[in-house]
Amino acid sequence: MGVPARFQEVVFRSAGAIRILIILGVLLVTACSASPLHAQPARSLNLPPSISIVGTNDKACQDGVSELQRLIHEFAFVRGHRIYLVCDANAWNHVMHHLTLEYGVIVNSRGAVSDIHLRETWFYNEALLKGVDGHNGEFVYAHELGHFLCSCIDEAEADKAAVQLLDDARHNRFNSPAASMAASK
Repeated sequence: MGVPARFQEVVFRSAGAIRILIILGVLLVTACSASPLHAQPARSLNLPPSISIVGTNDKACQDGVSELQRLIHEFAFVRGHRIYLVCDANAWNHVMHHLTLEYGVIVNSRGAVSDIHLRETWFYNEALLKGVDGHNGEFVYAHELGHFLCSCIDEAEADKAAVQLLDDARHNRFNSPAASMAASK
């Protein structure tokens, strides 16, 4: 024996109302959750890169700041660029989570992340000082700079640009006036 049509209509409408309530509940929970870190407005292209510290500012973090300053001096970086040095693992995990929320895709890196449109780069201090994935910190830095040189998000292209940057830097180290003077002594 079949179910009366009127009863089926009531059940169908109730199911639709329940779906709407579930969707509204999900939207409410999403809206009330922790908000992601918002990117800062772009800085003037005339300004040198800035370094901001995220996480615990300890001796290792200060070593990372010194290394970043050395690398910026040697390789330069995008004018008006914001560089974030994330000093500890907890802060790095937090940054990856918030960048994932901000971009709407999973952001997962063990060394650094760049946004070429906003001219922002996030370096993990440990990766910058000790290296990651078989690369030293200098390569991690050069790779991120490579994204800006090729104006691309392609990892292989950024690697190629990084290799060229590192070769140029080595060439300049050995052919600079200071290196020539040191060799003549």
